[in-house]
Amino acid sequence: MSRRKKIKVDSKEIDDKLNNADEENVAEASDKTKTLPSEKKLNSGASSSKGNKKESKKEELKKEEDKKKDIDPESELDDPVIKDLFSGLEGAAFQSRMPFDKMTSTEAACFPDIAQAALQTIKVYLNVRNRILQMWLDNPKQQLILEDVMEKIEVPYNSDAPLVKRVHAFLERNGYINFGVFKRLKPLPSKKYGKVIVIGAGIAGLAAAQQLQQFGLEVIVLEARDRVGGRIATFRKGNYIADLGAMVVTGLGGNPVTTLSKQIDMELHRIRQKCPLYQSSGVTVDKDKDEMVEREFNRLLEATSYLSHQLDFNYAGNKPVSLGQALEWVIKLQEKHVKEKQIQHLKSVITLQEKLKTNQKLLVGIKEQMFETNAKIRELASVEKRDIQLEFAYRSTVRDLNSYSKEWDQLQEQAKEIEDKLKELEASPPSDVYLSSKDRQILDWHFANLEFANATPLSNLSLKHWDQDDDFEFTGNHLTGEWAQL
Repeated sequence: MSRRKKIKVDSKEIDDKLNNADEENVAEASDKTKTLPSEKKLNSGASSSKGNKKESKKEELKKEEDKKKDIDPESELDDPVIKDLFSGLEGAAFQSRMPFDKMTSTEAACFPDIAQAALQTIKVYLNVRNRILQMWLDNPKQQLILEDVMEKIEVPYNSDAPLVKRVHAFLERNGYINFGVFKRLKPLPSKKYGKVIVIGAGIAGLAAAQQLQQFGLEVIVLEARDRVGGRIATFRKGNYIADLGAMVVTGLGGNPVTTLSKQIDMELHRIRQKCPLYQSSGVTVDKDKDEMVEREFNRLLEATSYLSHQLDFNYAGNKPVSLGQALEWVIKLQEKHVKEKQIQHLKSVITLQEKLKTNQKLLVGIKEQMFETNAKIRELASVEKRDIQLEFAYRSTVRDLNSYSKEWDQLQEQAKEIEDKLKELEASPPSDVYLSSKDRQILDWHFANLEFANATPLSNLSLKHWDQDDDFEFTGNHLTGEWAQL
């Protein structure tokens, strides 16, 4: 759940476009001067006026972009991408939260004869079902009655009238069609099959009461307040309007609010504003730092999800673990990991230092041997006439000196490698803390935002169940509209 929204056009992008346009203009002008040299003799003030025109053009384009930012974007439902997403049979099934190419378990239970039939029969059923859903979504302002379905459904799917009737009844009974605020073409059933009391006149209570009425039940709605709407409440004072309860549509994909907004002509607008974070000093948090902490926040949530769903670590001391507890435990584990990395880093430094110490001892030893060998060579070289024994001793000593020289060079290279590795370790030491105090402040903001979204402290959220609705989230942008219309 990210708080950030995309900005329409960045000012840098505008400048780049303008600069590209200027380069194209210059290129065109140079081409013209090549073909028409006589034009160079025009008024001397032309070049300055061109420069002024370019500047004014830049200003005009920037003003237009600013105006576009100020003006509310078109309704999300008019977005061609959204329209394409909801179009066709597949889009109708998606918007109704049903699989396009297979039956749900509820459908299989209600249509056992079809679920156990041949694949071709199931395909016919799915086409009929998706086509009826499409008809309803195309015009949700009017009741979709069986007669209209039979009239509009294509050949050969209209040949099995009893099947079409069964599918229509199933979809209506389960609230996939003919729900919300729409014009009825047929009156409510006059015969009542029972009485129902609905407690609470919020949107759920009112929707339930309406559906139960359509099914032929006598309904009484009880509400403690002097108004309906429940948590949907809009404050109005003069030209100012503010929703106090429901205020954001968290995506249109698979959301019944999409249908409700069409029925009451409620425009839904994309939430585009930036949401920078501010420090206590009033300075905005650095963008890179903000994004880094947000990534770490998401990693922490993924870690708690792994603890719960993969390791089944949901109880401690026979008590359920809360999300808040799990997050703090993961943070402590991360802090422990940081200390372990520090220890490992120091161990690596000590190991290299010991190697360098051994290397230097060997170099000192070889240096002494080289001095001694060199002194012997000089002594033997000073003898004018060496017999065979002295000649052998001289040549052997020269050979030893060469051997010491090679060993010296090898140890020098080894020392350089060790020193380079030590420099690398010293240049990139591991962090001495998992999160700095400022990082933790930003992370706490994300925790507070999560508490706001769940309407309770993290210590009250069950680690096992707090994210149980993640698989049922709506898709698309977050939107807003005037909820009081509902």
